[in-house]
Amino acid sequence: MSLRRVTHPLVLVPLAVVAIGGAFAGGIRYEREATRARDEWADARLLSTAIDSVRANALDSLPSDELIRRAVSGMLRELQDPYAALLRPDGYARYQGTLQGTGQGIGLVMRRDGDSYRVTRVAPGSPALAAGVRAGDRILAADGVPVSAVRDTNARVGDSTRLSAQRVRLTLWRAPHGDTVDVTVQRGAWHMPAVSEQGMLADSVGYVRLATISAGAADELEEVVDGLRHRGAQALVLDLRGNAGGLFEDGVRAAGLFLPRGALVSSLMGRGGADVQPYRVRHSRWSELPLTVLVDGRTASAAEVIAAALQDHGRALLVGAPTYGKGLVQRVVRLSPELALRLTTARWLTPRGVALERRTGKGVAAGGGLAPDVLLDDASRADPAGVPVGWSASVSRRAQVVADTLAMRALRHGWANRPLPLLEAHLRDSITIAVPAPRSRRAGRQATARAAAYAEWLAVTTRMAMVRVLEVQRESEALLRYAVREDAALRAGLDVVAPGVTLSRR
Repeated sequence: MSLRRVTHPLVLVPLAVVAIGGAFAGGIRYEREATRARDEWADARLLSTAIDSVRANALDSLPSDELIRRAVSGMLRELQDPYAALLRPDGYARYQGTLQGTGQGIGLVMRRDGDSYRVTRVAPGSPALAAGVRAGDRILAADGVPVSAVRDTNARVGDSTRLSAQRVRLTLWRAPHGDTVDVTVQRGAWHMPAVSEQGMLADSVGYVRLATISAGAADELEEVVDGLRHRGAQALVLDLRGNAGGLFEDGVRAAGLFLPRGALVSSLMGRGGADVQPYRVRHSRWSELPLTVLVDGRTASAAEVIAAALQDHGRALLVGAPTYGKGLVQRVVRLSPELALRLTTARWLTPRGVALERRTGKGVAAGGGLAPDVLLDDASRADPAGVPVGWSASVSRRAQVVADTLAMRALRHGWANRPLPLLEAHLRDSITIAVPAPRSRRAGRQATARAAAYAEWLAVTTRMAMVRVLEVQRESEALLRYAVREDAALRAGLDVVAPGVTLSRR
């Protein structure tokens, strides 16, 4: 007899319940997904309907693409993110160029000087340098039009229409003989070094100004410091004043050069405070090199990453003024070939786990940023070729004319070959302006005031003449050492890292 399997009808009931329950749960899940999809499409339709309504009914409407751009811009404003922005092609190109260290323009920094512009700096690798423009040159005209007709007095060439042309012919006045020369500068992209100045402040103290944290900044810094070490630098002053930051990763790498391998440099904290990601030193070079870091209110972002790491690990004293306090990291998301979004996506923490806040307030009530170990009232980078604030235009102009005359005389007659102190003394002695003797007590007081004003004018004029001589001779390191006297933060930084050191003399 064969056996046959028989299923009882009662056994089917639980199976039916499970099947019905599964179908019901699946239906609920499907309905939720469908509702969510409908809500998402409803949000999209709402935005689309609003834009269509504005375009069709508003009295003063705008093209559809402009309405969409402004809608996105409004959304970003509502995020309360001061760094969020909708970047158009030109803005995106500038932003990426800054991060990649790509300069735009002709690469000149200048100062308005009467009816001309005096070139104070020619950027390394720039079109202006390739064309032969020198620091100390005076720009008299652009494409034959006198720059005295340019009302803009901004310190950077390129703000006026003619100076921002793709190709510009500059008429220059050049010391020491007062020659007038024409050079043609072709505007184009060029590499903008992250290290803008470097040299030996003394026989054993090096100086590096890191102007930005662009791509490759850590490699540039390592190469420059390596060169200074080979020249005998046993201590270093790292100048981060005015450095607005840049790439977080390069800031971590730059700090790591002066920290032990494995040390915590910084951490990134994502949305909601979760997913804290530590960044540690992988490549260390000078973990025991005596170091001072100069900072000010414009030291921000990745530059603060460097300063905070060196301060927290006790590797360097910060000298200057409290920093900006930008403890946030941005990311750029491309929306289309024409548009991109810049959004804050993370917060960075110091090695001690502190999140920087933007500096606000004044005086003792101020807070935020990094607090320097040596606080100075004035931590700004002084211009050794500038005149004091408050001088009248006529007095300033007179000082400039005399400084030019002295500088040309020094260059023509070989005075500039003397050591800096002797050259300065010779320039001062060459200014022969008689001060009349007083005739009464009141006249005596007035004469004393005039004598004090004259002494200041004499010192400033001599200093300006010295700077002009060193600029024309391209003595950048000598100019750096000479400028220490006018830079309180740099003097303090030098005293901290090498007390009692004597400045090198040419």
